[in-house]
Amino acid sequence: MLVFLAIGAAAFVYGFMQLLSSDEGWQQIQVSSGAGLSCGDDFVLLYDLGRSGAGVSAEKRGLTAVYTEAAVKAYQLFDNLGSYEDVHNVWYLNRHPNETVDVDPALYAALKQVQRSGDRSLYLGPVYEAYDGMFTCDGDWQAEEYDPRQNEPLGEYFARCAAFARDPASVAVELLEGGQVRLNVSEEYLAFAREEEIGSFIDFNWMKNAFIADYLAQALAEKGYTHGALSSYDGFVRNLCAGEETFQFNIYDRGIPAAALTYTGPMSIVYLRSYPMSAEDAQRFYAYENGQIRSAYVDPADGLCRTAWDDLAVCGPEESCAGLLLALSPLYVAERPDTGALTALAERGICSIRCEDGKVLCTDPDLTLTPAEGYETAYGE
Repeated sequence: MLVFLAIGAAAFVYGFMQLLSSDEGWQQIQVSSGAGLSCGDDFVLLYDLGRSGAGVSAEKRGLTAVYTEAAVKAYQLFDNLGSYEDVHNVWYLNRHPNETVDVDPALYAALKQVQRSGDRSLYLGPVYEAYDGMFTCDGDWQAEEYDPRQNEPLGEYFARCAAFARDPASVAVELLEGGQVRLNVSEEYLAFAREEEIGSFIDFNWMKNAFIADYLAQALAEKGYTHGALSSYDGFVRNLCAGEETFQFNIYDRGIPAAALTYTGPMSIVYLRSYPMSAEDAQRFYAYENGQIRSAYVDPADGLCRTAWDDLAVCGPEESCAGLLLALSPLYVAERPDTGALTALAERGICSIRCEDGKVLCTDPDLTLTPAEGYETAYGE
């Protein structure tokens, strides 16, 4: 049994296996050193070496090369902060509004997926930029300056940015033929952006690793590497294995282990939580001394961060991480829980798992959940 735990930088804790550098079996595959900037630090790839018949060393070299190339490319495409030679990425689109731009098929597909979902979180670039500043603060006195709930003028600014983000006439990605896109921005919004020194109209931000997980999984599968599993520190899992191996994914209740989900075969999992659990979470959370938490989960309704549940996981063997996330986002980033909406997701084949009053509630009775001590499971809820 291979045990996956959603916690810490590695995101995976693998029990009885020894991860040796040259032996066959389950090993962690890392991005090659010297590859430059990549998303490798956000992900862990575990792979069952020795199945290809090509020799373990040759298989590992080939797998590492494919993973490295994909991790570097994904980082560049979805990067909102930097430019790269001959790469028309998110940064480039933000700096060329109202221009027709050729983009990589992977970025085009991600923008298309967002557009079809109707989710407007992508357009909260200015708000994410301010929250990112808050997450780097050294103390409450500093964080309050970045907090729209503490800083009234900032709250008004966030509300104005959110109003632009919600309005397709103000900002929208237009998908054109031939892999081209156009980031349409109204004159009013452009003037506001110049006045406020806004650098980002669009930003995948907290959603980014869902799309990257799918991209990495596809890149591996296209080269025949399908005996592995990929996880990000912020809760996105793609299991490519189609064999009989049994996997477990841990469900938490406000940081406390509550249950283990056991499954076999390909699976995508998205696990969102309202609180930090590891050092890496400093990139997307700020915890006040009084226990209040601010997160990157921003509501397009007003630009304020909010979460409807402390812990919520969704999964499906036929879904991508991005597909799961886009279905979950409007339910999770909300004022209050909507269990009826989770039932509607279950009718679409998307299972949800959450904790409530000592119970681990699962909408799919066919899934196997093993409760931790002090917890019990309930299905169909």
